[in-house]
Parts: sequence; C-alpha cells; structure tokens
Amino acid sequence: MNYAPVVVFGYNRADMLRDLLQSLEKNANVDYMDLFIFLDIPDKKKPRDIPMSEQVIKYARHYETVSKFKNVKIEVAKQHKGLAKSIINGISKVINQYGKVIVLEDDLIVSNDFLDYMQRGLDYYKKNNRVWSVTAHCPMVKGLDKYKKDVFLAPRAESLGWGTWKNRWNHVEWEVPSYSQFKNDFLGQILFNLGGKDLCKMLESQMTDNDYDSWAIRWCYQQFRARKYTVYPRESRVIHCGNDNRSTHGVYFSPQRLKNNYLRCVFTDLRPNYVIIWNFKKTYDALIS
Repeated sequence: MNYAPVVVFGYNRADMLRDLLQSLEKNANVDYMDLFIFLDIPDKKKPRDIPMSEQVIKYARHYETVSKFKNVKIEVAKQHKGLAKSIINGISKVINQYGKVIVLEDDLIVSNDFLDYMQRGLDYYKKNNRVWSVTAHCPMVKGLDKYKKDVFLAPRAESLGWGTWKNRWNHVEWEVPSYSQFKNDFLGQILFNLGGKDLCKMLESQMTDNDYDSWAIRWCYQQFRARKYTVYPRESRVIHCGNDNRSTHGVYFSPQRLKNNYLRCVFTDLRPNYVIIWNFKKTYDALIS
C-alpha cells in the first residue's frame, strides 16, 4: 500500500499531544508511515500560552528521537499563525508532496485500528467522485445501531480525525468569493444546513468576525458547493478530549468511550441514506438548540 502521511497539529497542550501520539503508536504499520508535526506559537496577546507552547516544542523534539514512525518531521512556526492558517498551510505543504493526507489535531485520541481504517478508506474512495473526504469520527447519531453497513455518507465534512486527497483539497477557495451571493440564497442556505443548522451561522461568523478563525467551516462549505459527501464510520475510531480552556473551539459530539480491536471495516460503494442524514442533522442541530 502507498501509505498516506499522518499530519498532527499542536499548540499549547503537551499532555494531549503525548496522549494522541501514544494512541497512534498502538496502530499497526506506523513504521511504514511518515509523520509531520506542525506547531504554532503564541502571539504577544497570549503571554500565558508561552510556557505551555515551550513544553509542547520540548516534548515534540523528544518524541522525534523515540518515535515508531518511519520518519518524523517537526515544523515550528516562526511567528503566530492561528489555527486556520496553520492547518491550511501545513496540509497544503504535505498533500502537494504526497497526494493524500491523514489529519489530526492534538486534542484527539484514536483507536488501535484508526490508521488501518483511514489508509484503506483513502485508497478505496480516491476515485469516487461522490466522496470529498473520509473521517474516522462519528457523532452519536440515532439509528446507526440498526444500520447494516460499516460506513455511511453525510453532507458535512468532519475535522476530527479525517483524510482527503490533493485534487479535493486544492479545489477549495479559502477566501470564499461566492459568499456575497450565498448570503442571499435562501434555498442554498437550507441545503447547506442539511449537515446541521450551525453551518450557515459558522460561515457567517468566519466571513464577518475578525476573531473567528476556522478553516473547517470553509472546508465544509466547499464540500457543499461541490455537492460531495464525507464517508463516516458507524463506529467511531476517534474521541475528542479537548473541551477545556485551552481549546480554540467548542464542544463536540463524541462517544464517551473508545473501543479497540474492531472487526476490520468493510468499505463499499455508497448512496446517501436520507434517514441517517436527517438523524445526523438533528445531532448537530442539538449543538445550538
């Protein structure tokens, strides 16, 4: 298999970065994969983050010497970039070299078959024009216990443990030039919000609030514009652990416990299941209700 590289982003949480990397090393075949760690640094407005950032850099340098990955490359920002710019720049740099990528932020823990799931998913769906990305995270969606397949399609891109390909990523217009038209498109907003009624509000915040710093909502919006889907697993292989005062964004729907040693995920060609999609929407609607 032509393995996708793993890209990890960190900032001010050495403990969480450690836990994530330790969970990744429980996966098979990490010694065949390259790992990139991108670390942002604080600006002058956040002096309290400086010692925490220094701890992260120190830990990452140590990890580089003991890692099980094939190769480890650490890149520390020369000046503060912020979450969105850091992720956009880091992914672009790696994906243009490798053609595909697996992405994680430092507040996640993964199962011991996460990398098997992601690598095979990226391989299986790379030529499927319906698919925008693959994620290993699944929110707690009603009805999945009765769903027979291992994976399903949803009209919302996921930022918690995911991967994509160069020809999707490089399609994104990060400045969102179509927003001036979209903000007056009532039907378009209804359709975009089929992924959750928070989507339009987050996009508006991104475009009008200088303090809002999200790459993910623009990634979601471009998926909507392209009329594509993200592949989700019925059983989540990622949990989000970052709901503390060091987080940039808020609470997510994650399973409370993470299983290991799943039966190997069976990938298959998929069509949208609109019952699942409606329940998926209601899950995210509850975030802001």
